[in-house]
Amino acid sequence: MASRFYTRPAQANDSDELIALIAATPQVGAITINFERTPDFFMATKVVTQILDVWVAIERESDRVAAIFSIGQRDVYVNGERQKVRYGNDLRIHPDFKSGRTLFNLLKCYRKAMGSDWMQTVILSDNDASLNSIGSGRSITPTYYDFGEMTTHMLYLTKPRLTMPRPSSESKFNIRKADHNDIDLMQEFFEQQAKTKQFYPHYDFIKLLNGDEYYRGLVISNYYLMFEGSTLVAMAGIWDQSSFKQTRFVAYSKLMSVARLLNNAYSKLFGGMMLPKAGDKLSYVSLHSLLVINDDEKLFSRLLQYIYNDCLALNYQALVCGLPSLDTRQRILEQYRSKVLHSKHFIASYHDDPRHKFDTTYPLYLEPARL
Repeated sequence: MASRFYTRPAQANDSDELIALIAATPQVGAITINFERTPDFFMATKVVTQILDVWVAIERESDRVAAIFSIGQRDVYVNGERQKVRYGNDLRIHPDFKSGRTLFNLLKCYRKAMGSDWMQTVILSDNDASLNSIGSGRSITPTYYDFGEMTTHMLYLTKPRLTMPRPSSESKFNIRKADHNDIDLMQEFFEQQAKTKQFYPHYDFIKLLNGDEYYRGLVISNYYLMFEGSTLVAMAGIWDQSSFKQTRFVAYSKLMSVARLLNNAYSKLFGGMMLPKAGDKLSYVSLHSLLVINDDEKLFSRLLQYIYNDCLALNYQALVCGLPSLDTRQRILEQYRSKVLHSKHFIASYHDDPRHKFDTTYPLYLEPARL
């Protein structure tokens, strides 16, 4: 007798069902949040990975998508060298098909697709269901090995920060937006700095100019360059992904509903970010491609302040910035009013623990805009 479910690679015409599946499986907590993918599921997937490897479980009788997982590949720096690495995400089962057989069929396919590879994955620290499942001890699941934590700050764009002095002959620092003439300089700076981090995603700025889907929604003027004299010392970009990926505040717990009302009352009186009502989306922009020579806190603080003020002027509600939890620049982010999310980073494998391969003198870096 044939199994109730079968698995196959996801297809373009699955997009609508996958969007519905994402909507049906929000991140539940004090604030229930959903990370949506309209108008096309695969637009966001192509920003997360360069080589797609998305699989779906289909119920034979109804021909409905019951579950999904993605383990595509992207170029990142490992021990200073660029290589293709898998990133696992979107392991979801529709509530209508929450059964052991669905999971078994999906993970059987997962194991075959993974083969001898290892992969990165990130799980929110308050996602108890996912964290409990990775420690279940089932042989059909890969083993998840801890490899660092991430702290992401959703900085409330409320009022201008103290402005930096205007560039002058007395000021040795100058911040400006990038243009097409900066491409070679940016690529050189990027390749010098990114390889000093573990798992920093590779960027090719020529591909950005040429409209590669991995850079969807980005233009060169989204980048900010910081100079000391004529020397480039820091760089970062902002990325509005709302045309293909959205964050919806689905629901609040009873306690958070009260806290939201108090927060919004305070914000109206004294200035602050208004938390969206249940069902509404948040207007935000992500900081990414962050590179600062020697991870200098003062340089980072100057650059962040400049970008914060620009984003505020553009009428966004929040600026999202994430760094490894052990990064000393976290204390700069803590100076801003923000909603803080904690995440755990894992290396997953069906075989031996691969962590011995990674030189721990390279500090971890994860790109929140590509998770």
